[in-house]
Amino acid sequence: MKSQGLYCLVSNAKVGKSMFALQLSNAIANGKPFLGHNTVPSPVLYISTESDLGQIKERINFLNLTFPKDSFFIIDRNGKGEVNFMDLEVDIMEFAKYKNGRLLIIDMLKDTNVGVDYDINNYQDVGQKLLPKLRGICEKYNLTILFTHHLNKRGTVLGSTAFDAVVDGKLTLVESKNDKSLIRLNIINRDFSEMNIQLKKTKNQIFNVINPIDDDEINYNLIQIIKYVSNVTDCEFTCNEIINKLNLIITPRQLGRLLHSSIDILKNEGVNITIKKTGTARLYIAHYEEPLDENE
Repeated sequence: MKSQGLYCLVSNAKVGKSMFALQLSNAIANGKPFLGHNTVPSPVLYISTESDLGQIKERINFLNLTFPKDSFFIIDRNGKGEVNFMDLEVDIMEFAKYKNGRLLIIDMLKDTNVGVDYDINNYQDVGQKLLPKLRGICEKYNLTILFTHHLNKRGTVLGSTAFDAVVDGKLTLVESKNDKSLIRLNIINRDFSEMNIQLKKTKNQIFNVINPIDDDEINYNLIQIIKYVSNVTDCEFTCNEIINKLNLIITPRQLGRLLHSSIDILKNEGVNITIKKTGTARLYIAHYEEPLDENE
């Protein structure tokens, strides 16, 4: 995330946006890597519109996170119906000026009063009223803002498409339908390359990166393909088709590279794949034969 940038973190409900935001806050406050990437240390101001101070502290303890002194500051809605940013301006100014803070996290965007009336489904309201107000805070106090928000039933940001058009970057957490502990983090960014990171969420809600290929463990996406081919015996598919059919947590480009580099791994598991180039895509032709153990 760039200085004075405006970003959103989105997912369906109960995927773990708040836990993710707290882990990111902890990494930045401590200046330690997050999901394999370095961070620039900075105090963090965490404004919650859903949870009170006690609930946030319970989450921090549950995640077993520790923050250095004067590095993490929490503001909750304090029993009010909404969070009014005009009332918080002194707090934000002091955080930026006297604490040298550079990251403000708003969890969540709903129930926020930025001084203008807006309809979250209206493009002009979101693009010309709501988000410019947040960007104004970024520029006035030299802050980067990350706000959390929901996805709709179509898997896009809830409300107007202006959210995608106006923010500097969007971080999307996509939960696997087959295994809720498996999450794909998609990052679309104006200033940096798009990224897709495969994550596994532990029982205490800690997000960890899954390596694409582990010497001792077959990649999750390959396992799903092996299970599918072993069930149907013969099939043909493109990367896009099989991703959507099996709800894999990988992009078509990544899957193509994975399949090419894993021909021998698949063969050892009984899945023989040949590749046929068509006019518009690569077609993968798969056949399953029960593998024989070398000791049999």
